[in-house]
Amino acid sequence: MGFKDDFKREMRNIKKDVEKEVHKTWEMDYKGHRIEVINQMKEELLIIDGVTVDRNKRKSLLSHIIPYSKLSGILDLQDGRKHVISVKLGGYVKLNCIVKIDNETVLDDSLKLDFLPWDNKEKIVAFIQQQIQTHNKIVDDHLPDEEYLYDENHPRMASGMFDNVADDMPTPFYVKKLLKLFEEQLNRPSTKTRKGTYEKIIFDNMANYSDEFIERFKQAEFDESRVQQEALWLLEHAAHREVVKFSITVLGCTDCEKYKELLFTLGMHEEFTPYVLFALKNGTMRANNQVWQLAQSVHGWGKIAAVGQLEATTPEIKQWLLTKGCRNKIMDEYLAYSCAVKGELDVALYEETISKELYDGAGLIIQALLNERAPESIEDYPYASAVLSRFVYHARTHCKTLEDFYPLMKISEFLNADSEVWEERFNDQWKQQEYASIQQAIQPIINEPKWSQLVLEALQQENNMKALKIALFYQVDVTQNLFDMLEKDPENRELYVVVMDTKNHKYIEDICIFAETHLSLSSLSNEEQHCLQCIVQDLYGYEGVGLPLIQAALASDNGSLQYHALSVLERWSPSISQQPALQKSIKNIAITTKDKEDRQLANRLLVK
Repeated sequence: MGFKDDFKREMRNIKKDVEKEVHKTWEMDYKGHRIEVINQMKEELLIIDGVTVDRNKRKSLLSHIIPYSKLSGILDLQDGRKHVISVKLGGYVKLNCIVKIDNETVLDDSLKLDFLPWDNKEKIVAFIQQQIQTHNKIVDDHLPDEEYLYDENHPRMASGMFDNVADDMPTPFYVKKLLKLFEEQLNRPSTKTRKGTYEKIIFDNMANYSDEFIERFKQAEFDESRVQQEALWLLEHAAHREVVKFSITVLGCTDCEKYKELLFTLGMHEEFTPYVLFALKNGTMRANNQVWQLAQSVHGWGKIAAVGQLEATTPEIKQWLLTKGCRNKIMDEYLAYSCAVKGELDVALYEETISKELYDGAGLIIQALLNERAPESIEDYPYASAVLSRFVYHARTHCKTLEDFYPLMKISEFLNADSEVWEERFNDQWKQQEYASIQQAIQPIINEPKWSQLVLEALQQENNMKALKIALFYQVDVTQNLFDMLEKDPENRELYVVVMDTKNHKYIEDICIFAETHLSLSSLSNEEQHCLQCIVQDLYGYEGVGLPLIQAALASDNGSLQYHALSVLERWSPSISQQPALQKSIKNIAITTKDKEDRQLANRLLVK
């Protein structure tokens, strides 16, 4: 997001803090009657016995230039007289409340307005501890500070995701200034010094500067007991996630053995898992067992971090890596390589017989390694040929269902790549006899007619994506099944990918027509944008197909969609991009986009 959006969010957050700070209530009993005075940002209230008798509403923040407001009401007592209640309320540095009844002062109170960044907010550590005590796990990964982080311009991210996409560019001299403030806090712990550190911490994201901070912190050689005392104070009061991350990191730079339980509890929330992993490995003894426990307790970005830090020191850990370590909520491809290497998949599959559990786990790892999206794929794996060969060998025992067969189908697709691809592989790590041996072993399984029959039976009973992909592998006509599934779930992006991957001209024409009638092209939701991109990015070889989708992509404010639409038009005949409606959208992109490549693309299309 741009500076304007960030500034608006910051102003909104400041306003929230002020509203919470000035929201105060005074209550008192007077001769059997309950009197309440409530001060809020936009109004003040006088309530007697539960009934609002006077209020002062403020139309804007500018009205606070007049610091005091007055409220009044009538109190009926048993003496038959009407008694006048008058309230004077307000102030800048202090919030004063004076209540008089018949000119007699019955309440004179003053509250200092501190505007401390941790006040009037739910504390994060207590929030997590409550969940763990109640459920033994995190059941709701939302954190109390989300109202300050997310809005219509900043959609919520999965816990831990932001740290994985952070720009890693800290503000110049930021760490040096932060350490100086923290040193002042250590030497003179007070509200003032703690506030200074706290406000500096939340100015930037820990992921951007953690490495530099850890290095400089260790060089500083602070008193460890004071460091732990203040880190724990910050943890206890933290209402912002960056303060929790800072405090965990600081604890991890000390001998924090006695805080293992607290750290483990915080690590069960995936926003903090990577920081807890550092603290455990750097500041405690025999941490690997806790790392393994954490890896088994988290399922998203936290699991990805934990498996990355886990050492496979026992047969039990290796077995877990091969059977349960790979699957996660983000993308199995992130963990496949680590699990294969650390779990010694090649050694495990070398056994004469293996369990069905290991066969399933190995199949998942192999599928992920064969995916082109994998950060480290089968092309990087040094034991690829041995693992594929042994997996096919064990398939003779364990491959009975479509689920069991799916990894074999992916292996067959890998083996049937173009000759140019295999020529490069033979020049790298593969040997021709290895390739021929696996192909010879897998082909009888692939040729079994039962798989086509099982596919048809499965598709008649349920919407099964793997069955659908196997059907396409065997060139079974499942067009109707595809579109039946899309009718039920028109925002299922995986279905669009399956159709586009067929490279069947008729299917692609049909999916474009379907998208035109089932997606809200003029006001695309986030999921609809993903679905549209699945189509548009593969339209290069289908000139003129899906023009309304190209137009919608150009008109959207999604930079990736715009780029793919412009790229497709550049490959198509100039007569298409010269259509008036398209020219208007292209010109708008050329004028408004901040992306240099998009602007160049648009300008080239305008002069064709």
